[in-house]
Amino acid sequence: MLGLIAELRRRSVFRVAAAYLVVAWLIMQVVATIGTAAGLPDWADSLALVILVAGFPVVAFIAWAFELTPDGMKKTGAVDDPGGFKPLGPGDYVLIAAVLVVLGIGGAQLLTAPGGAANNAGPEMAIAAPLPDTPEVSDSSIAVLPFADLSPDGDQQYFSDGIAEEILNVLVRIDGLDVASRTSAFQYRGETYSIPQIAEGLGVRHVLEGSVRRDGETVRITAQLIDAPDDRHLWSQTYDRPLTAGAIFAVQDEIATAIVAALREFLDETAPAPVVTVAAVTDDVDAYSLYLEARALYLGRRELDRAMELLDQAIARDPDFAQAHAVRAAATLLLDEFMETDHTWEALNDEAGRFARNALAIDPNNATALAVLANSQAMESRRLGSRADYAGIIAQYDRALEIDPHDGSARNWRGLVYMDIGYLDRALADFQTCQLHEPRYSPCVENGYETLYAMGRTDEAFAAFRQTLSAGLATGEWLNFGMLARFGEEITFTNGLNMSSVLPRYSRAGEIYQAYLNLDEDHSALGADAWRHAASIGNEATLSVEQLLLPLDPTGSDAIPFIYWYPELRAWRQSDTFRNRIRQSGLLDFWRAHGFPPQCRPVGTDDFACD
Repeated sequence: MLGLIAELRRRSVFRVAAAYLVVAWLIMQVVATIGTAAGLPDWADSLALVILVAGFPVVAFIAWAFELTPDGMKKTGAVDDPGGFKPLGPGDYVLIAAVLVVLGIGGAQLLTAPGGAANNAGPEMAIAAPLPDTPEVSDSSIAVLPFADLSPDGDQQYFSDGIAEEILNVLVRIDGLDVASRTSAFQYRGETYSIPQIAEGLGVRHVLEGSVRRDGETVRITAQLIDAPDDRHLWSQTYDRPLTAGAIFAVQDEIATAIVAALREFLDETAPAPVVTVAAVTDDVDAYSLYLEARALYLGRRELDRAMELLDQAIARDPDFAQAHAVRAAATLLLDEFMETDHTWEALNDEAGRFARNALAIDPNNATALAVLANSQAMESRRLGSRADYAGIIAQYDRALEIDPHDGSARNWRGLVYMDIGYLDRALADFQTCQLHEPRYSPCVENGYETLYAMGRTDEAFAAFRQTLSAGLATGEWLNFGMLARFGEEITFTNGLNMSSVLPRYSRAGEIYQAYLNLDEDHSALGADAWRHAASIGNEATLSVEQLLLPLDPTGSDAIPFIYWYPELRAWRQSDTFRNRIRQSGLLDFWRAHGFPPQCRPVGTDDFACD
């Protein structure tokens, strides 16, 4: 045995094998790195591995049988006595070090690869909130990626996005098609993932990608439908059209029709052929372009004042543009929630209602306008303490969602009303359905775990909260102090307490945290002192302060309905303030007509009690 090993060394088989291993590993890294950019198929790295493994015994045999001399390749000669083991030379040490490095890096890659021990998560864009079990990928599933902007100045991304969104909005209405949400698909903008990787991350089989080039008075729209498992093109087409509203809507219609035709085999063959139509919402292409730019801002909840200006321009060009009126209403209603503004909420509410009614006068089935009017009424009751027609508000949301079941804002807003009423199970159902349609829509994600907390499902709520933070979906403007204290998150609790909207520079922040650890004791003196500090800095009426201090001093203030049902507000639910608020808002009358929530019950003929 020792003689064989010595002979292998003499013939340099070990050196050749080690060098081959290092070179093979380098080749695999190059293939993996440039494969996507070079357009290589996904099986290219597997083919390279097979070739390299098959080549190893050939190289080893050549090393055994031949040797490289100054005169060229010659057959290796035999020796009578190998001479035992010779000392290792510098070249041997270099090869040994290279092999060890390759083995170390290769082992680390194996552990961190998908399915490895150090990587149990999916792509970065995975769903952040706990949802029902994800089904197997459907053959009729599809994602519409944001279309690339190929315009000369590169300043038409909102226009390219708008084209893709309108196609997506048509596809979601086709029975049998499982369409990934806009927020999920659009997060892959600018990423270098391959189509199969994107499809896997989104849980779909098919992907639609494309590009838009807007140049002067013409537009070129290219689209291609890809079957992701084998990265195969099912359909592709390029459209060169004049830049008119009619041409844009016609192209969207043609693309959606072609996609449905290509996927027809995966739909119910016994059902009638789907009817694909793209409504021409305006005949003014400039008004449409202004609307698309504004809608992008509205959906991102940023620069809402700029969105309002753009929509005003669109409406001036086409006064009958119903959806422009509707989005103008929605942006106006949310302005003071997402931006600093000098306008009072009452003025914004009146203006939003006017634009929503304008939209409904043009299109009585405008889902956005219906939802805005319902939300306006609900917010008026929350902010001003006025009486609300809860049955009527819910009916408006129901109608809006019947028209557009995928409207995340309407679904979230109805969930908030159910939360106000105390119907927590219905609120949770709305928030979770919203997350199914729009997994990265932060309001539904946050409201979902807040509802779990109010229901007493604190472990689930905290797990969802942590996932939300990890996925970057938390807005950062709201913290559930009770939940943080229950799970011993002292640093996060006190850091949140020091935010400018809560109790900055308050010297007894640590005492408040300690009080939260034992709310059964009397902390009214501490609560009263904290209320005085809040008033001194103008924060006594902020939502975060009310949520933080009412558990310590239930007599200190009113509370927004959203936090009525938090576990730590049980003492406040026994107060006259709470009881009067329930009567004034119309909730007691609603409960008598439609049923009390599980945590409340009627007492006699005209009274009630809540746990």
